[in-house]
Amino acid sequence: MKFSNFDVYAISKELDSILSEARITNIYEVEDLLILKIHTRTFGKMNLIIKDDSRINITEYEYPIPKYPTQFTRSLRKFLKNRKIISVSQYKFDRIIIIELSSFNSDSWKFVIELFNKGNYILLNEYNVIKIAKSYKKFRDRDILANREYSFPLSRGESFLLLKEEDFLDLISNAEGEIVRVLANLISFSGLYSEEICFRANVEKSKNVKDLNMNEKKELFNNFKILRNEILFGEIKAHIVYDEERNPIHVFPIELELFKDFEKEYFDSFNKAVDKFYSRLDSQDLKQPYDAKINQKLVEQEKILKRQSEYLKELKEEKIKYYEYGDFIYTNLNALERLFGVIKGARNKGYNYYEISDILKEAKENNIDDLELFLKINPRTKKIFVNVNKTEVKLDLMKSVGENANIFYNRGKKIEKKIIGTLKAISETEEQIENLKDEKLQLDEKVEVLIKPPKKKWFEKYRWFISSEQFLVIGGKDASSNEAIFKKHLDTHDIVLHTNFPGSPLLIIKNLKNDIIPENTIKEAAEFVASYSRAWKENWGVIDVFYVKPEQVSKSPPSGEFLPKGSFMISGKKNFIKNTKTQLAIALKFIRRTEGSGNGEEIYYPKIIIGPISAIKTRYDSYLMIKPSKSGYNKGKIASEIKTIFLNISSKEKKKWVDLLSLDDIVNILPAGLSEIEK
Repeated sequence: MKFSNFDVYAISKELDSILSEARITNIYEVEDLLILKIHTRTFGKMNLIIKDDSRINITEYEYPIPKYPTQFTRSLRKFLKNRKIISVSQYKFDRIIIIELSSFNSDSWKFVIELFNKGNYILLNEYNVIKIAKSYKKFRDRDILANREYSFPLSRGESFLLLKEEDFLDLISNAEGEIVRVLANLISFSGLYSEEICFRANVEKSKNVKDLNMNEKKELFNNFKILRNEILFGEIKAHIVYDEERNPIHVFPIELELFKDFEKEYFDSFNKAVDKFYSRLDSQDLKQPYDAKINQKLVEQEKILKRQSEYLKELKEEKIKYYEYGDFIYTNLNALERLFGVIKGARNKGYNYYEISDILKEAKENNIDDLELFLKINPRTKKIFVNVNKTEVKLDLMKSVGENANIFYNRGKKIEKKIIGTLKAISETEEQIENLKDEKLQLDEKVEVLIKPPKKKWFEKYRWFISSEQFLVIGGKDASSNEAIFKKHLDTHDIVLHTNFPGSPLLIIKNLKNDIIPENTIKEAAEFVASYSRAWKENWGVIDVFYVKPEQVSKSPPSGEFLPKGSFMISGKKNFIKNTKTQLAIALKFIRRTEGSGNGEEIYYPKIIIGPISAIKTRYDSYLMIKPSKSGYNKGKIASEIKTIFLNISSKEKKKWVDLLSLDDIVNILPAGLSEIEK
């Protein structure tokens, strides 16, 4: 599933219209995906995703962001962050995309994306010198090496754009092999589009070019030309093709006769079709490596458990054996002591162990009493071998019979300690296996597809909540959004709220219907502006808030003075709400839908809602309360606790959706400063 040169042509045109003048804000790398966070003037924040040798597109799906950047990502950030995109273009109708970038103090740079040979990303300075490349390689006709001038690869085949009929016929006539391969190799067509030409021309794709007549050759060229014009000048009819079981099998920018009778899903842009098609594949790719790691760990731990169990079995058998030997010696103590006495007496008479062993063997053959246990003596080690239940057992002639028995008992005791240690190790391994199985089960229960988040409403770029009486309340997040609220969203019948000191949002209660705004809504808005003011950071429990009419708010400073960005002049009487509490409630909302799940599954997209307690509790049964605290935690820690609590209180069916909650999204809604969860 890789882009053809036609796909690159279609996507680069769309990307150029969207990304021109956009700014790169960050770069991430997830497995073999490169994600560029981009901010556009017209469309806001977007994610441009590039997959090594497969494709490039803007995605609406949420991809997991790694905690730590790779070395390559850090290097790219150093050079790419905050650069503007000048243009996006295709190089010579090849599978190469050039993103032209503004430079901080010189001519433009280029970010070259090669979608072939396992893919590559190459950053070039204004002199076309390579600053960074994902892969450094040496080829027969060019090198990709640091601080060397970059050369584009030589084009394969004839120029697709300039090919005339006589050139086409000449190529076909002088070629050999199947026509579909000749078209793909000599005119740089992908195999599928080469098949399409053959299909439209009613020529068997496997037919040898030497067997083509002139009418067939001309028919091939005519259909080649029609297909070329459709791609270059025709209307984009982006779609995904599905098989009989509703599995997506390909994505195209134009209609192909090959798939005329297949089920299709159409999109208003090729980018959207590509995004949906590849997000499904990416879901599998992103899950499988982690799944494979767990499976590998499970296999390893199960092998360890098997070895430990076998070792335990051996230890138990050894323990029984040594205790049996000890018991046997004590049971036959008298006979063994007489045998040891005979050997000791013979030694005292000057016999060596070789002689004693031979004498005893001969005596045993003659059925002398008390020798049924004797087998042999090893003179070198001074060990005697005795028969214990048809097993040869060595006893030390330099020790007494009782001491020999104790040796075996002691060995049994040592093995008992080893058994205890092995049982502990087995228990730990079994626990590891259970943990891995739980982890695998949790992974299986996780959402298996990338999710497209619901589109944000216009007011969600600000601080906001809906009051108990259904009034929309919005406030700025910073100086820029304070300015935007004042210029774009402040209307005649609204109410403006602020604190008596700097460092709080410009907050307005929207009143589009010119209704009487209830006191309770004003009180809720006061709590909201108080909580997002400097008071939270300073750990003030209560502060005074005032509200005024829109005409009392101005950007015009007194003569000779200057108002910084995000600041305003207030004139006339202020209406104060004394001792307003700094406290907020947080609830979890699920947005239920099927669109965007990639496979038609019903999804429950999790969304954190924050607002005054009275406004939140009228809509949600479960919510948390937070307040400022000197002994509290920072936003990152509190965000993690909030997610954990919602995971714990959610039903089993909803847990996998709660798991999608981004900690960054929670952090972004929290007030600045330390907080604690009160309830």
